[in-house]
Formats: sequence, structure tokens, C-alpha cells
Amino acid sequence: MLQPKQAISACILISALLPPLATHAATYYVATTGSNSNPGTSSQPWLTIAYATAKMVAGDLTYVRGGKYNEGTIQFGTSGTQSAPIKLLSAPGESPIINFIDKKQLHRVLFQNKAGAQHPIGWITIEGFQIAHAYDGIKIYNGHDLTIRRNWIHHSEYQGILGNGTRILIDRNMINHNGGFDACVAYKPRCTLDHGIYMNGTAITITNNLLFDNLAMGIQINGSKSSTYKPDFHPGPEFAVSENWIIANNTIAYENHGPAIVVWGSTCNNARIENNIFYENYVNGSSSNTNGVSFSSASCTGIMIRNNLFYASGNGGAEAFGSRATEGIHYVQSDNIVNASAPGFINAPAALPASPNFALTARSPAIDAGVTLTAIREAFDGTPRPHGRAFDIGAYEHKDASDGQEPAAPKSLQAR
Repeated sequence: MLQPKQAISACILISALLPPLATHAATYYVATTGSNSNPGTSSQPWLTIAYATAKMVAGDLTYVRGGKYNEGTIQFGTSGTQSAPIKLLSAPGESPIINFIDKKQLHRVLFQNKAGAQHPIGWITIEGFQIAHAYDGIKIYNGHDLTIRRNWIHHSEYQGILGNGTRILIDRNMINHNGGFDACVAYKPRCTLDHGIYMNGTAITITNNLLFDNLAMGIQINGSKSSTYKPDFHPGPEFAVSENWIIANNTIAYENHGPAIVVWGSTCNNARIENNIFYENYVNGSSSNTNGVSFSSASCTGIMIRNNLFYASGNGGAEAFGSRATEGIHYVQSDNIVNASAPGFINAPAALPASPNFALTARSPAIDAGVTLTAIREAFDGTPRPHGRAFDIGAYEHKDASDGQEPAAPKSLQAR
């Protein structure tokens, strides 16, 4: 039997070995009928999402009910922890809309530590929102262990998602029509600057997303000089250099002034680009431009490009791969389907229609043509992967009798 002093020592030792508990954990609610003077409970919700994110600390969860929220900047300024993450979620079965008041005034969803942009911020999830008319839809400064899932990000003035960090998951989002389209008409150099996703950092995972009709490119892996490690700004090199990305099971289509993906700079090593559909990109280019994966430099190595489907009718960019990198030296590619046949979407002709539907019909060559990726368990619309003998290529898994379904993107925000 332990003596009192021994029991106290044992308790201290056990306490030291246990993971730290959140000092505060609560569930809050936001509704269009609420007030920021309320306590944020289910019966007395807050009014604005910005107020909620300013209040949340490690372990807190906020549900946002359906409706339209006219917001300024929504800032996550406090980190969660691995055992007590911060979560901002749409209420079950509801689809809240974040409509930013003025996209010229840096109104956006912002991940930035309140202590300063040079400090890390992490263990945060945002899921289930329509994010419209922002400066950038989501901006991240030195993020880590972030989850951005099931959001619809559109009509941003600049990028859909912009920033840097490490261990960031971008999964099952729809990201479309972001960028300064009017500014592009007035000033042509602007046309190539705004993208669906533009990031630098390590272990960035981008899966099951629909990216289409953005001003320039779908995804830019930024390994340029702007991603050089700076000790006075980056918490560590992993927040700066762009290595060990996974870009898998996305559908990227109709990008206006660029390809689906560009590998940019010297630190983009060891990226995996797998099971994606690259369709009719570089709409405003010529057949000599790249529809699929372009390279802005020839210094990155270890890039694996496999089991993707490339298709272009020739009205815009038609090349599967850019010419500035050499196969076998900078990248390897295998089991890709290149301009053999169209992907067989429900509704996605050569030119962008009013309501595209990128779900696969029974005739699609993407069905069962993907490589098995055990970390990916759901498709864009929540269908389990694989749904059949093997993984399908693209954001969707084909389902029987699905040819008449409506576009699933906005509806997927309601799934829990």
C-alpha cells in the first residue's frame, strides 16, 4: 500500500504522463436570429460567425445554422490542440452561407495567430459552408493540422485558398469562379495570377475536390523564391518549402488561363499526383498550352504522376504535361489515360455549361481505373471508396443508376 508521500508522487507522475486536457471546452451555436450579447447556446445563439471564431478556444465546437451571414473578416486566431481541436461546422442538415460584405477590404476566412502572422496556428476544422465574395476565400498564415472540408468557395476576388503551412487537408470542397475576371479584361497580366488553390508548405493533402472555372490555374504548388524559409517569419522550414504533397481524386476542369496544376519553383519535391481528372483546362489558350500538369522550372525531383485521366478537345490547352521538366529525371508517370476518350461526365461538354455535373456515367473510362489509396475513404459526395472493384479516377465514385442525378456539390454541404 502506498504511503501518502508515495501516493502524491505517483499522482504527479501519472499527471505528467497524461496528455493535457483542454482548459475549456464548450458547444456554441450561431443563427441569423441570434445576438452577440447572447451566451451562444442552442436556445440563445450568437449572431455572427466572426464573433464565434474570436471566442473559441481549444476543444470548442460551434454549429452554424442555415441562412445568409453578411460578414467582415472571420479570423481563427487561437489554436486548438491535437486532443482538443477547434471546430466550426454547419449545423446538421443545414447549409449556411458566408457572404462577405466587401471583397476589396480583406474580408475572408483568416487563419492567423493573434500573436502575429509569424506564429503557427493549428488543430482547427472548418466544414460545411458556402464562402462567397471574399478577398481570398480562405487565407492561411503558418497553419498546421488544419482541415478544410465540404465547403463551396466561389467568386473570391483573388484566390480560392491561399497560404502556407504543414499537414493541411483540403478535402471534398467545390472551388470555382475565383479570381479577378473583370481586372483580367482590363489588364491582361492579371489573368494568370489568381487560382483555385495557391499554397506552399509540406504535407499538403488535396483530395476529392471539384475545381473549375477559376481565373488561372486549379492548383499551384508554390516552391518558388517566395516560399524560401525565413526564420523571422516561418516557425520552421516545413512551413515554407513545398514538399511531400498529395493531390489525389480531384476533378479539375475549365480553368481559364492556366492548366489544372502547375509545379512552380525549386522545392516541389516528392509530390504525388494520382487519380485526378484534368479536363478542358487553359480555356483561353491554344492547343500548345497545357491542360494537365505544367512545370515552371526543371529542378524539382521525385514527382509521381499516375492513374490520372487527361482529356482536352483541342479548343484550349491540349498537352497533358508541360515541357519544362524531363520525364525520368524530374517526374515519373504511369498508367495515365491521355486523350483516349472523354471522361463521360453527366453534364460537362467541351465548353462550360451553366450547371456542370462531374459525376461519372456508366460509360466513363475513369471507373475502376484508379490506384488504391487507403487514406481516402469517401468521394466528393460522401460515397465510400471504392464503390466497385477499384478506385475510380476523379472526385466521384460511379454509382448505379446515377446518370440522372442533379449536381451534388451544393447538396453535399448538407450531408453529415
